[in-house]
Amino acid sequence: MTQNKLDQWLNQRAQEPVQRQLLVISGEPDWAISQAQTVLYRLKLTCHLWVGEGAADNIQANQYRQYLGREYQALIYNAFDGLRASALAALSGAVLQSGLMILLCPDLQEWPTYQDPQKAQRISYGYLSQASHSHFVAWLIQRINNDPAVAFYSKEGFNGTNVPLLPFSEALQHSLSKTATQQKAVDSILNIVSAEKPDALVITADRGRGKSSALGIASAQLLEQGKEVLLCAPVVSAVEQVFAMAKTLYPRAEESRLTLTGAHSSMSFQPVDRILAEQPVADILLVDEAAAIPAPLLKALCERYSKVVLSTTIHGYEGSGRGFEIRFKPYLREKHPNHDTLHLLQPIRWQQGDPLEAFWFSCLLMTKSRYQQVAVPNESISYQWFRGKELVHSPELLHQAFELLVNAHYQTTPDDLVRILDAPDQRLYLLTSDGNVLAAAQINWEGNKALDEIATEVVKGKRRVKGHLLPQRLGFIFKDAASTKQRYWRIVRIAVQPELQHQGLGGKLLRQIEADARDLKLDFLGSSFAASEDMLKFWQKAGYQLVHLGDKKDASSGEVSALVLNPLSKKAKQIQTRLISFSDQLS
Repeated sequence: MTQNKLDQWLNQRAQEPVQRQLLVISGEPDWAISQAQTVLYRLKLTCHLWVGEGAADNIQANQYRQYLGREYQALIYNAFDGLRASALAALSGAVLQSGLMILLCPDLQEWPTYQDPQKAQRISYGYLSQASHSHFVAWLIQRINNDPAVAFYSKEGFNGTNVPLLPFSEALQHSLSKTATQQKAVDSILNIVSAEKPDALVITADRGRGKSSALGIASAQLLEQGKEVLLCAPVVSAVEQVFAMAKTLYPRAEESRLTLTGAHSSMSFQPVDRILAEQPVADILLVDEAAAIPAPLLKALCERYSKVVLSTTIHGYEGSGRGFEIRFKPYLREKHPNHDTLHLLQPIRWQQGDPLEAFWFSCLLMTKSRYQQVAVPNESISYQWFRGKELVHSPELLHQAFELLVNAHYQTTPDDLVRILDAPDQRLYLLTSDGNVLAAAQINWEGNKALDEIATEVVKGKRRVKGHLLPQRLGFIFKDAASTKQRYWRIVRIAVQPELQHQGLGGKLLRQIEADARDLKLDFLGSSFAASEDMLKFWQKAGYQLVHLGDKKDASSGEVSALVLNPLSKKAKQIQTRLISFSDQLS
């Protein structure tokens, strides 16, 4: 009976137009791999990407960024080799319409306690033995079981129904573009070139919306018009689709490495650093995946070229989409007040309401929460802290808190959701009012006995372990072994709802955290962050003292790093005085 159900499901997928879906194959590793190979053979899915063991041409999860922007009929993710949430989210976007994403995993009863090989990459040194149960996996299983569009296959049975494609719309049958907004993007790019004044355009989209194709369509038309098109991106692979589309639509162009040349025109790719150094002449500069380029470099590009298009993915698979919003958009509004912004909403590689995208967006909390914008009096505010186990059972609070952290911090990714739920050295502190999260802070336990045996090696720079940022950095910078052995809480991230900022909520949350830290006899509270003027003022106002300022700018933020401390114990105060004195001598 099980085989009959699976056969019927596969036959329907092979014969009828269906949407992208997730198939979970659960069981022993060899059996699961064998079944996945059979599914690929039955459906003739020869263009596929295999992550983890199971295929000769497989890749590892940590290589996922190299495959963004590519397209496959199927994506097989072997979770026996470890879960990487950011890879799952990003690579799901590489599956074409009617394609399949296959997730191989242990028996669902055993999976939360499975010894995940990736666990050591997200759990701080000294805490691995305490991370015997994955609350993230429990969260994932819950969503697998509750989503009717997810197909599930094990030795005990098969359960799943195919989701049919909706009728095809022919509204744009005479256009090169596949959606109205994509055509608008193409027209806007062409208008920038023909305009007399300097201009800028920002194109944002989730994956699969055709933004790179829009750049390629516009580039082909510009080549026909005899224009010089300059293209850049953080990596060459990000623009493969742009070149492929331009070459298809302008076949007369001669193609050489990273260049298309027409009779009196050209389109070429150059790395950002070379463009800034050589400043080649161009009628327009197209920047794809702009969010992954440091904001200072984007600013420099906009200062050197008067006509610029910046295209970027907005969901933070790489933890950079929001950085573009937070760190670059204000500059653009100031320097190019008349710039246009266009958001591509309708998918092109799959249909609106696609089951696979909807599953991962929901599971990894990439959808909008039900937070209600409120202005609350102080007496209605509640203060709570949570570990992963409690958060799994408070999904709406978790959703709101994670959304807030993603929007406020450009480096927050789906991998951070896994750490929040699974890492025994983490706590999540919330200020809430009537079920609405007003402010959130992510806390790490650091130092103490975990580093006792390796303190000397840390100070000498011979050892660096996972986590424990504050004690390791202090010990190494100041050559102070005592600082590595203290008990720390590091505020990894803190955020307040934008409309409630400058009302003292962040300071209130820090005071509550400090009260708890004192009750637990901790030595230090501290944080490390990109040292903008506003951030330094916030921490210093909260009673934290700057003890170290980096000398190199971070590639993502364009700022140097700052390290601030708030000593809680008598010994901590003595250590901090010594560190500051030493820092003054160095400067």
